[in-house]
Amino acid sequence: MSSPLINYGSSQSTNYGETITRFKPYVDPAAYEDPNQALLEFTNDVDPALIRITEIIGSGEFGEVCKGILQPSYRMTSSDICQISLKYLQVQTVAIKTLKPGSSDKAKGDFLMEASIMGQFTHENVIRLIGVVTKNEPIMIVIEYMENGSLDQFLRKNDNGVLKLMQIIEMLRGIAAGMKYLTEKGFVH
Repeated sequence: MSSPLINYGSSQSTNYGETITRFKPYVDPAAYEDPNQALLEFTNDVDPALIRITEIIGSGEFGEVCKGILQPSYRMTSSDICQISLKYLQVQTVAIKTLKPGSSDKAKGDFLMEASIMGQFTHENVIRLIGVVTKNEPIMIVIEYMENGSLDQFLRKNDNGVLKLMQIIEMLRGIAAGMKYLTEKGFVH
């Protein structure tokens, strides 16, 4: 997966044709005077009619965490379709975090700030935000579904010597790559 990049350099640099590439830096959504502006900048709205919750898989700080299906949206121009991966035109299994109806404005703000933070990351080893539902209740954060659950749950479940050394090394490589990416973005986790 490619990351949002900013190219620095020009044809007048000392090394002609050399471009230095850096990640677009992380911006703390709390720095915005209006938190809704950060939400608009870093997230995409998802039509709730395209979401079908199939099961509740847990609960979080703000509400339930569900597994569900996200239908593709066909309201795209032909140029949009040419620029996106075919996988986004297929039904996706997703995880859906919901905000308890009747939650306080502070809880709603904190919940949506999580989406504004996640929306800034694009890396194969960092969970991907797909979008948010904010115009209907329940308010939802739609993210990529992790088939094996969170890493800590997976490791606890497999703490019986089943994992092979190469599997553990590959997990460590993925963790290190994700943490390196977050550090390069200027995000402290």
